[in-house]
Amino acid sequence: MYLITVILLFSLFCQSIIFALGSDGLLRSPIVGIIQDKQVPILVKGTVPGNVRIEYHDVNSSVSKFSEWGNLSYGDDLTTNLILDEINYNTEYTYRVMFTDGSSSEWFTFSTFPQQSQPGKFSFVFSACLRDKWVPHNIFDNISTLSPTFVALLGDNIYADKDGDINIGPPNSVVPALRGKYARNFDEHFQAMSSNIPIVAIWDDHDYGQDNSDSTYRYKEETKKVFKESFPIYPFQVEDEGLYYQFKIADVDIFVLDTRWYRSPMDEDDNEDKTLLGEEQFEWLLNQLKQSTAPFKIIFSSVSMNDYGGDTSSGRDGFDSWMGYTFERNKILSFIEENQIYGVMVFSGDQHYPSGHILNWKVPLNYVSQTDTSIAYSLSDLDRAVFDFSSSPFHYTRATGHPLIPDNQNNPLYSFEVFRAEWGHPVESPSVGGLTSVYGLVEVDTRYSTKSVSVTFYELDSVNEIMIWLYNITVTRDSLTAVNFQSVEIPASFLIKQNFPNPFNGETNIIYSLPENRDVELAVYDILGTEVITLVNDFQSAGEYKVTWNGKNSSGVQMPSGIYFYRITAYWGENGNKLWMDAKAMVYLK
Repeated sequence: MYLITVILLFSLFCQSIIFALGSDGLLRSPIVGIIQDKQVPILVKGTVPGNVRIEYHDVNSSVSKFSEWGNLSYGDDLTTNLILDEINYNTEYTYRVMFTDGSSSEWFTFSTFPQQSQPGKFSFVFSACLRDKWVPHNIFDNISTLSPTFVALLGDNIYADKDGDINIGPPNSVVPALRGKYARNFDEHFQAMSSNIPIVAIWDDHDYGQDNSDSTYRYKEETKKVFKESFPIYPFQVEDEGLYYQFKIADVDIFVLDTRWYRSPMDEDDNEDKTLLGEEQFEWLLNQLKQSTAPFKIIFSSVSMNDYGGDTSSGRDGFDSWMGYTFERNKILSFIEENQIYGVMVFSGDQHYPSGHILNWKVPLNYVSQTDTSIAYSLSDLDRAVFDFSSSPFHYTRATGHPLIPDNQNNPLYSFEVFRAEWGHPVESPSVGGLTSVYGLVEVDTRYSTKSVSVTFYELDSVNEIMIWLYNITVTRDSLTAVNFQSVEIPASFLIKQNFPNPFNGETNIIYSLPENRDVELAVYDILGTEVITLVNDFQSAGEYKVTWNGKNSSGVQMPSGIYFYRITAYWGENGNKLWMDAKAMVYLK
């Protein structure tokens, strides 16, 4: 008994020494997440077990706030997510990590998103495929100079099956091996960027675990655990399964897909039973697209939706992209067509060359303007067209894609290719060339009656190590582009009807009429007058509209039973003067 007591005391003494020695240490710089509902998650990774919290404040204020204490433990690889609360939009913050002994890290800064559900301007960089074989990744220094609102890492953030395959060792080595790969890949260049610019991340096959892997992959629980230890928390739709979610920035809705967790093996026959998203995620995507009143609906997919992406490097039959799952892809495109959903744009990685394509298009496919290195389209000319942009790799050898089929360019049943890098075209004797880095810079502006998304592709010039402009595609949505169903007859007056059904316990419909073209806002409030969700914030043409509310707030959280109010406001001109406003009560029974 005495010996056991001595051993326990000695163990506690050693732990206290270790914590004291390393209490001011971060193993790497923090990673900033996305702001939603005035909260920002920051992932912290320390060197020893213990408690940490974050001190933060507006750069224009000296009054600090503090997060709750979080615990670093070996079970989570000494990581924890700390939530900064009461964060303002369009604001720059400074923050540092604090330890229980009073020591702290250096100060870091980040800027928050534009106000949710309001027109705004923002930008993001997207690409994928980052091998730790080729550190350092100084491309992130270049991205930082662009000061994007956030950076989207669209898969293959490590290569679990390359440069040390985690799949060939014993099962208990998988998690430590994955952690080691993230530690190597998140070098000083990535850390400098991610501690100051919010990160959005999804996975693809190599960070999911294995080339062209699917729902049958044996280590997907282990890889998900380490993925969650490596990035800030996101508003996942389901916690214990695939990693899909949505968020809002300004008045734009962004849907982040998981194309690995639920997918059928790619070498199965492509029929109505073959799935890339799984039934639940597929229905969620369709429902959210239908309910969205955003001028643009952005989808992040780790694999491209066009007809020329896809990898067969595993030696298996089939395509490792939406081209191997055309039944499900076509269901999505048909749904968009049937429900008159405008402004859908897909951004992806994995293709290993930058490209721009248009799906759901009709003849004639008109453009507004064109040069040798740019083209502009208007959604008013394109109906329910879907744009697909792909950009990768962040750091890889050059690769070529599947060849363009010229006849497809005249057939709306296939993707129309707007652009691809020259080295993305297969040749008889391909030259692999040296390392390259590519990314897309996306600039979104919804502040005016003509709203726009501009996508510019860049490639690293290996001679002088600067990023060079490749091509720009701009898509505008003017005030005449319809978003919701409109009746043929023009209403005689402004009118909002009582919702139906009322009371309701699933969804309820709100119908209103506009006798003239106006900027319109439709929002739901609780009984205390706090805004729950903005359903419409858009310029709309004269007509009758129907909007559905499902009882959830802007973060997708189900609201409690009670009395709610919906209020509509029509504005006069761009100065924001109110022309007409009305409100009604409704009863939600959960």
